[in-house]
Amino acid sequence: MNAAEIMEHEPRAVPAAQKRRVSVALSMRGSQFLGKRSLMGLLVNILANKIFAFSVIIGVGFWLLIIPAFIGALGANPAEKLLHQTGEIAIWTLGAVLSLSPLRVLFPRSRVVNALNRHRRAIGVSACVYGLIHFGLHLLYEGDAQAIARSFSKPFIWLGLAGLSILVILAATSNNFSIRKLGGKNWKWLHRLAYAAAALLIYHQAIAGKGHWHIARWLLLSLVALQTARVTKQLMARRTRTGRA
Repeated sequence: MNAAEIMEHEPRAVPAAQKRRVSVALSMRGSQFLGKRSLMGLLVNILANKIFAFSVIIGVGFWLLIIPAFIGALGANPAEKLLHQTGEIAIWTLGAVLSLSPLRVLFPRSRVVNALNRHRRAIGVSACVYGLIHFGLHLLYEGDAQAIARSFSKPFIWLGLAGLSILVILAATSNNFSIRKLGGKNWKWLHRLAYAAAALLIYHQAIAGKGHWHIARWLLLSLVALQTARVTKQLMARRTRTGRA
């Protein structure tokens, strides 16, 4: 083998400048990856924080109810506007808490979904609170005992009252004491009544007046889509386990 062949087979030395460029590029990629992970970790910690959850729950009411009342942005009939607003907040808050379980099944590794699921009780209780405010505003809106009695002749009032009664029971048992007294299994069965409450309240809103169905249908379609996807995934997972067995 001559000298030229020996030089061809020898490994070429990598210049020091090229080594530095490669090192800098790798460190930049690593820092970007670590930066994304740290930002995601920060986001998850914020979403999992109870102060954040309560701030959002209270902030919704403050933004949609209190501020408009103070600045006179409730229109010609403020009482009616507040009545409708509180009802919509209550039903959409209930929809939010019912969407958390399907999302956890569909995205079990999502840290964001798991962080939000930590606040299911607080969100559920807030739906009941906004529902009670809505009912109280209904009594004030009607004005006197005769008007209130006449309002109870309408079917949608009874649907709303039935749904609200369920929410009150669920809110009253949304604590560790109730879980211990009822037992975990019985407590879970009881709190599945939230789906019945959602059905009653969506129908209550749909027939309450002209235009309300256009709002209620989006919540109904969203919940049906999530529950369908959840059940489909669970059935497919069960078939897979059965096939392996």
